Amino acid sequence: MADTLPTDSGSTPGPASPIDLNNMPKLVAELCKIEFKTSEDLLRYAKLTRQIGLELHMRMAMDADVIAAILGRYKGRWFTFGVQSKVRGKLVGAHLKLGAEAVKIFGLAGIKMYSSYIKHFVKPEIEAKAKGERNKADGFTISEAASKGRGAA
Repeated sequence: MADTLPTDSGSTPGPASPIDLNNMPKLVAELCKIEFKTSEDLLRYAKLTRQIGLELHMRMAMDADVIAAILGRYKGRWFTFGVQSKVRGKLVGAHLKLGAEAVKIFGLAGIKMYSSYIKHFVKPEIEAKAKGERNKADGFTISEAASKGRGAA
């Protein structure tokens, strides 16, 4: 029963989506706990930013449409009615859509960070290993999974 989402009527519609807003605090907490020590940490960070960004983008874009529709039907004073109300509602919703696009870029930034890491660190490490040169630096380690190309996001 833990993998299903309850509806308003109390019944369960089926399996929960892999990403839902109930998990958002957990995802953000997990993102904050990551310490960058290995390639897997970078990959996990990239995947989490992608999950958070895509979910928030979808939610904000849908909410922007809902807000525009609700405000478009507003019949308040004599000077705000009809087409004018619809235009003003779309203007208000457009601000939220702009924020949704920014969150989408946030989600893609993690993936771009990881692909840049592969390009600038993993590939030169592979080339150096092939030549027999090996840098024994302390701190961050490039794992074998990333150097074999299995760490793609």
